[in-house]
Amino acid sequence: MKNLLLSALVLLTGLSASAQLLWKVSGNGSKGDSFIFATHHIAPTSVLDSIAGLNDAIKSVDAVYGEIDMAEMTSPSAEQVIMTFGMAPADSTLTKVLNKSQIDSIDAVLAKYTQGMVRTAQMDVLKPAMVNTQIAMFQAMVDFPEFNGKEQLDMTVQQRGRQAGKTVKGFETMDEQLGMLMCDPISQQIEDLMHTVRTDSKASEQSHALAKAYLTGNLDDIKTIMFDAESGMSEDAAERLLYRRNDNWTAKLKEILPKETVFVAVGAGHLIGERGLLDQLKNMGYTVEPVK
Repeated sequence: MKNLLLSALVLLTGLSASAQLLWKVSGNGSKGDSFIFATHHIAPTSVLDSIAGLNDAIKSVDAVYGEIDMAEMTSPSAEQVIMTFGMAPADSTLTKVLNKSQIDSIDAVLAKYTQGMVRTAQMDVLKPAMVNTQIAMFQAMVDFPEFNGKEQLDMTVQQRGRQAGKTVKGFETMDEQLGMLMCDPISQQIEDLMHTVRTDSKASEQSHALAKAYLTGNLDDIKTIMFDAESGMSEDAAERLLYRRNDNWTAKLKEILPKETVFVAVGAGHLIGERGLLDQLKNMGYTVEPVK
């Protein structure tokens, strides 16, 4: 999630016939067929038109769930909320917590993606986690230069749900998600930021592979790349950013599925592995199968 996908060479020609980004969940006392769709927060919305059965799935359910209700991100108060979480304490601005060598390294990475238009000094009041997230966005947009925040994939799924007359809900609030992303100790945020800077060249290779894996619907490859020993997500980060949240969402789905059918659209990283949503639901007794 912090390390979003990057690369300049992927041809966005749609998903392969064997893509498995859309899954059906049924049985075990559920009200009916529900669905889970793996999203990519930077991928073009044209991906949706390549997923067989996606629109029918949205139309068939009672409600659409996302990580958050994306309408929160477009509310008049959203920018202020983001800045409240993203701004550093007065004694922990970047120039106070980073040394010159670290600042020079960050500036070099920023220059690579912004042609020198953005420097650390311009972001001084932001927490290291906010800068880290911004660099990840710059990296991701190399792969998907046509990314338009107003037509973001998760947001578009939710809009289609609303257009179909469905209730749209989030597993988390925007405050909860920002708190999870931005509230580590500053020392940990610095460590994460500098890891991103040190592995930037490797990240380009990684994101190229991740983008290709997503666009071909290969969740196994996504898992391998995300947990690469050199540049992938650490176990601590996975516990905080993925596993705990997956556990919470699965517990909520256990309560939801007997009462209503749902279309769940969350980041692809939340579907993979033993503590991913798919395996957890299987282990609870649900039938989970790809939609072909």
